[in-house]
Amino acid sequence: MYSRFETQQIPSGITVLKPEELDRIWYRPMDLSQYNKIHVFGDIHGCYTALKEYMDSNGNIKKDEFYIFCGDYIDRGIENAETINYLCELSKLPNVIFLEGNHERWLWMWANNLISRSKEFEFVTKPQLVKAGVSQKRVREFYRRLNQCCYFIYRGKTFIVTHGGISNFPDDNLLKVATEQMIKGVGRYADADIVDKSFVNNTPHNMYQIHGHRNIVKSPMQTTERTFNLEGEIEFGGCLRVLQITEDKLHPIEIQNTVFKEPTKQIEESEMAENVDVDVYSFVSELRQNKYIFEKEFGRVSSFNFTRQAFENGVWDSITNKARGLYIDTQDYKIVARAYDKFFNINERPETRIGNLKYKLHFPVTAYVKENGFLGIVGWNPESDDLLITSKSTPTGCFSEYLRQALYHFYGTDTMNKIKDYIKENNVSFVFECCDMENDPHIIEYPESKVVLLDVVKNQMKFEKLPYDELFQLATKLGIKVKEKAFVIESWEDFYAWYNEVTAEGYKYKGNDIEGFVIEDSVGYMTKLKLFYYKYWKKLRGVAQSVLRYGNYKWTGSLLTREENEFLGWCKSTFLNMTPEEKKLQNHMPIFVISERNFTYGKQNRRKQMYRVYDKKETTWVKENIYLAPNNDLYLAKKNLLGNMTLSLISDNRYVYQIDTGLLDKNKQLIFEGDICKAIQSGMVGLISYSSDYGAYVFLDYTEHKWYPLGKEICLNNIEVVGNIFDNPELIPDSQEDKEDGQQTL
Repeated sequence: MYSRFETQQIPSGITVLKPEELDRIWYRPMDLSQYNKIHVFGDIHGCYTALKEYMDSNGNIKKDEFYIFCGDYIDRGIENAETINYLCELSKLPNVIFLEGNHERWLWMWANNLISRSKEFEFVTKPQLVKAGVSQKRVREFYRRLNQCCYFIYRGKTFIVTHGGISNFPDDNLLKVATEQMIKGVGRYADADIVDKSFVNNTPHNMYQIHGHRNIVKSPMQTTERTFNLEGEIEFGGCLRVLQITEDKLHPIEIQNTVFKEPTKQIEESEMAENVDVDVYSFVSELRQNKYIFEKEFGRVSSFNFTRQAFENGVWDSITNKARGLYIDTQDYKIVARAYDKFFNINERPETRIGNLKYKLHFPVTAYVKENGFLGIVGWNPESDDLLITSKSTPTGCFSEYLRQALYHFYGTDTMNKIKDYIKENNVSFVFECCDMENDPHIIEYPESKVVLLDVVKNQMKFEKLPYDELFQLATKLGIKVKEKAFVIESWEDFYAWYNEVTAEGYKYKGNDIEGFVIEDSVGYMTKLKLFYYKYWKKLRGVAQSVLRYGNYKWTGSLLTREENEFLGWCKSTFLNMTPEEKKLQNHMPIFVISERNFTYGKQNRRKQMYRVYDKKETTWVKENIYLAPNNDLYLAKKNLLGNMTLSLISDNRYVYQIDTGLLDKNKQLIFEGDICKAIQSGMVGLISYSSDYGAYVFLDYTEHKWYPLGKEICLNNIEVVGNIFDNPELIPDSQEDKEDGQQTL
């Protein structure tokens, strides 16, 4: 956050509070000790029968007992209307609190006549609500009563209840925890147990956490001595989990749900399409009538692909999924080249969420290395009796030409003729990944370009490809590179452990960063997994492209870490120092590789940054025992009674730190923030500071009240350090001495 505001202005509408003013907005716990019992309910997901069974067995609502509901009241279950009507009635009572889960936003959107992004809600839940006559006004009133957490004290114990679960309770101040973290939980969806353990390690012995939302590994209700997970997969025939809290004990209760739909019976549209014989002629007619499909004609061969609108709006069905690099001879109505039906990343779609994959995957599962290039297809064109080499929906574009050149460069004419013969004899397509480091560099850097055979796909409507063993033998015979089989995983438990391992920050496959893995189960179901390194630098590539082409980046709120904000500042500084001719070239240059190697602040090659600390009370520079943490907090080091060195946070403003700029003056002296410098050519004297507008260090000329961005060459040739703001304040005009900390923001 601090790095963000160093490179950006504070948004309008934000009120800045002084430290002494914060106490009036802190969140305080309520005391529920007057109640005989407290009931905390886990996810309900439209399972009214199980909920009503619990209520009936406990005497329904009692005035001397308190009731807390953790969220996710709808979706996936088959009694959504009954559940909402019942909960709306309960919400009027003074001894009932409802928390917001991640599914309640769909309720709010429907109640305000908006279309949600959830197909489950739009096609299953909403029709149930409408059919039952559930009032939208009533739902709006219900939603307005939702809380993000319930923080309370009960007879000597302190409890925090959220939907998703948090990992810490900072300084008894809940305002430091983001609302999204309360609703969706800290960390990834798969991290529930890790978060609970972290909570226990970070909180007092009398503090307890209760949450729902996520429980992939089917943990018991009590996950640690002071944490409880109330997600019981009720919608899939699991249990409604309720924690009863009394003075002497915490009592976990589970109510088995008997009214649900079997998850194994949920069949996707794309799967149903595979079981139907559809001839090519009628399928072409469907393609041409579908507004989400576009056709390109190349003689008698046409390519069919889903539109940008289909991609951006997530319009995926049996038609759009198949129209992905599909080439059809529209004279004979034969498929002449094709690649994969579209498949999705883990957590990209409801059916590929990690929690749903345990019902979807058939083991063993194989993970293949996902190369980072562009997809290319090689088929046979009957009109020209030549290879059809194509990419990105056209055989005539530049990427098709890149692929053609690479194939013939790496494998030669003889091998390409053998590939042509195999394609004609077997009516198949060869699908390649082309990693072209000269014409199309991506995120992952390879030592040299390469073309990798991914699969050999049969030219038919139903997707079918060669088994990997046969593919490997064919590639070996032809002398071409083939995709790498990385892992074979035998069970869901092993898969989940593997998933956590490879998605962790810093993971490398055989010592190298890779894009990710393509995952295929034993019946051919496919999904894919992008890894942390790839996703992180792809995000920053977007930042760089925007800034270096247009001078700004719109979505600064998405930059959450210090490194991301430093990277934004680096891009702004680079843009500032570009010539007009270089800026014009940015609009036409291909997508470039971004890695730590060409990012000044990159993790691997980051120069160790220097800092100095000034003691304003003693008016001297501190030589030792003061340390600057990565979050810019200052710590004082001193020995305790046992002689061990300890660190204590410095909370007052006695000490001021100044960071080096990484720039050298004409005498090769390192320049720090707060240094007073002289511009040799003009004779101007100014102060070195950091500009959040440009994400760069600047020279403040107080004589002319102007400021100038600094660069490496400017400093070496024209800037000389003559003092600093603390030792030589007389060098700065009196009107500016109030800027003594040397860390101004323009």
